Amino acid sequence: MQIACEAQRSGRQVTLAVGEHVRAPRDYRGRDIHSWMEAAGVLDERYDEVDDIVRARRVPSMQLAGSPERETFDLNALTNAGVKLVGRLAGINGGRAQFSGSLRNKCELADLKLGRLLDTIDEWASASGLDHSIPPPYRFPPTVVGDSPPLGLDLAAGEIETVIWATGFRPDYSWLDVPVLDGKGMIRHDGGVVDSPGMFLLGSPFLRRRKSSFIDGARADAQELIVELTAYLDARASLTRG
Repeated sequence: MQIACEAQRSGRQVTLAVGEHVRAPRDYRGRDIHSWMEAAGVLDERYDEVDDIVRARRVPSMQLAGSPERETFDLNALTNAGVKLVGRLAGINGGRAQFSGSLRNKCELADLKLGRLLDTIDEWASASGLDHSIPPPYRFPPTVVGDSPPLGLDLAAGEIETVIWATGFRPDYSWLDVPVLDGKGMIRHDGGVVDSPGMFLLGSPFLRRRKSSFIDGARADAQELIVELTAYLDARASLTRG
């Protein structure tokens, strides 16, 4: 998002391929969105409280950026700057980039989730008696997609001169010599207790809480995993003494 914005402002015409994403404002009702999520208990939601933890652990990070102005940085801000939006890159065939036709659906889903998050914050603020001391609730305009985003671009014709891959990263656990990986190469675990005696995991997304991959979330998870680890070591010690 930031790279696209900076490249566009430098005078280049940027086309951004958009996949699944989480939309969020930098600030809401006078506070940072993370501050609200922490206070309202959103970040403390536990892994055993969600309907589909596998899906929850694959949710992308929020589209947030920091700036001295603390401006909200979303797809609308990019389109206002002149960036063109297309769907997720599906492939390149014969010098032609092909894009998914799901751009509108992905944006509508992100808008829907944003509305639900703000509803949760507003409900918590009201229940906590804060409505009189903070700005009133408001909603952000829907993501503007346009009538018919292109499904392809001819790279050979010079429509695109430079491709910047900003696809993030994923962990590689192939070095583990124990059979604890699922079909996608991720470690099988239950709240950090790995499917192998004496092995524990910490710091991965939604390990035990929605904030597990944050520093504060890792701290809370570690406190609970220490209990699990201690119980395991005590059990081993008992067997040894026996």
